[in-house]
Amino acid sequence: MKEKIDQLFENEAQLPKISSVVSRVMEMVSKPDVIIADLAKEISKDPGLTAAVIKLSNSAYYRPTKPVKTVQESLMALGIKTVREIILLTEAKGLLKKDLKGYQVDGESNWMHSLTVAELAMRITVQKKLKFDKDIAFTAGLLHNIGKVVLAEFFPNVLIQFRAELQNYQGPYKDLEKKYFGYTHEEAGARLLAKWNFPEEFVEAAHFYTDPDQASNFPELVSVIHIAHCVVILSGMGIDIGGLRTPLSPQALKIVGVTDSDLQMYYTLLPEIARHLAELIAV
Repeated sequence: MKEKIDQLFENEAQLPKISSVVSRVMEMVSKPDVIIADLAKEISKDPGLTAAVIKLSNSAYYRPTKPVKTVQESLMALGIKTVREIILLTEAKGLLKKDLKGYQVDGESNWMHSLTVAELAMRITVQKKLKFDKDIAFTAGLLHNIGKVVLAEFFPNVLIQFRAELQNYQGPYKDLEKKYFGYTHEEAGARLLAKWNFPEEFVEAAHFYTDPDQASNFPELVSVIHIAHCVVILSGMGIDIGGLRTPLSPQALKIVGVTDSDLQMYYTLLPEIARHLAELIAV
């Protein structure tokens, strides 16, 4: 099975993909000297993306000070980083809002789980005054479990066998994934993001979000995504066939400086986050 997945990654035509415009925009935004007019011109090459950017820019979630009518106005009013976030939300929705039947998660639940992890990760980053930007945490949280899409979409029959054994399996969840696929969904997600030429911090977050102690280059970011994921799962949002098998890492809590009272606060934030995200989903 590992050989089949390797072949899938080698054959880019079959893989889930992002548009060439989105890929180019991501590359441009990563450069500190990017020119807004050039960025607006690139985004405007994709009419659907242009419409989505303007529509989301005017949503209650982003709360612009005045109506946004063009991509350039969006970039000027909300900033380059926020517009990058909007572009990724637009692109990710088509990928993440899919039924993961083998994992027993419907598309709506998976999308809400991803959004909630992203929002909570962003808030933890701000609260703890961490060294990386909050938009980095949002993006990493949004894409953290994208590997499940690869395994569920392309290998549904294997997931049926996997699920049958999982019912009586007491070992680590990822060990059973490895047995059936030759990959964990974390490894598949990391490989997909690397194939898309995403920055290394997003690749590492996808790879180690369930095992943050293994993160070597971006331990703070990976720990934030891990904590946000665990809090959201323990609240009952986005639970798949693995249930509550991912333990909260004491090392991750230590790295980020999260206390028991912080964790309690994060749980109490979830209803407010859900209301806030409803403004985004309604668009």
